Amino acid sequence: MSTIGILGGGQLGLMLAESLDRLGQGVWVLEADQDSPCAQRRANVVDEPHAQFFSRVDVATFDSENTPSAPLLPFAAKLIPSLSVLETTQHRAREKNFLRDHGFRTVHFQVVEPGGDVHAAARAFGFPCIAKSVLGGYDGKGQLRLRSEADLPSLAHDAPGGWVLEEVLHLDVEISCIVARDARNAVTFPVFENIHTHHVLDFTVLPARVEQRVQDEARVVADGIAKALDLEGLLTVEFFVGTGRDGVRRVYVNELAPRVHNSGHVTRQACTVSQFDALARLLAGVPVVQPEVHRGAWCMGQLLGDVWLAQGRSGGALELSAWKNFPDVVDVYLYGKREARRGRKMGHFVTHADTPERALERARLFREALCAK
Repeated sequence: MSTIGILGGGQLGLMLAESLDRLGQGVWVLEADQDSPCAQRRANVVDEPHAQFFSRVDVATFDSENTPSAPLLPFAAKLIPSLSVLETTQHRAREKNFLRDHGFRTVHFQVVEPGGDVHAAARAFGFPCIAKSVLGGYDGKGQLRLRSEADLPSLAHDAPGGWVLEEVLHLDVEISCIVARDARNAVTFPVFENIHTHHVLDFTVLPARVEQRVQDEARVVADGIAKALDLEGLLTVEFFVGTGRDGVRRVYVNELAPRVHNSGHVTRQACTVSQFDALARLLAGVPVVQPEVHRGAWCMGQLLGDVWLAQGRSGGALELSAWKNFPDVVDVYLYGKREARRGRKMGHFVTHADTPERALERARLFREALCAK
């Protein structure tokens, strides 16, 4: 038995810990928030210096690419994925340059270094464009769409690490692909179709409703990026499918997440191996096999704090009596967060149907039923 460390005690760390439990591994979680999902449900959740935490574990991983990397340098030998992967993927400019330099297609972009004149850079880059902070952004945070020069007063001159300017696509669909890789073998999960609302993942549909050639390209590119990073562990690659300024419809790499991912929650029911099981196997030194999709179609629906507030609840459990009318909802997973806020990820559920359209329709209706007065 190995002892595995998880840096971060949110819902991703919680579900990973459950997969590690099934493999008989010891688990310690480093988390300062005593209201976090792991702190609510697990033993061995500590807030202590890194040196003490790493002395407890054989290997460690992280549940967010925004985990500060500098304090981890003395413990780099125990990290999966590596510190190098973390440093690349948590810095948007470094990530974009890595992808470009290794021949992976991204949208047209320009880096504005800290202290640079981002307003002048945006004028030269051209409108419309999107300004994204180099450090710390997720779920639309640290981003601003600039439709014209009239939007520039809303753009701060400084952002953590500077800015990246990106062209705006005529977007058809967003997809993602997860790669699990060790020193000997790599497997790719099926491609997920992702539907966002207000920059937050709302639904994930599997199989994705995109052409097979697009899915094949996404899996090849995701595997290629994992190899270029010399990845050991899990990597989620997010893609845009759309038309850029040149008028050609293409598949573009959006961003990388070296961890289990919100879009991969559906794999817990839909696949022969979940994303959490795959990473658990890699951390425990157990071989990973190619995940396959179970028969039918699947949809993961996000449960945000808005659902709790619609029920007049401040957090904790949901009133789930509507579930009796939805036998095709095969799982509801609540994260145990005590405070419900609009836009806060509080749980998710999964539907199973004959077609992707039906699975998505039933997911929409189930969530509406939960919100009904």
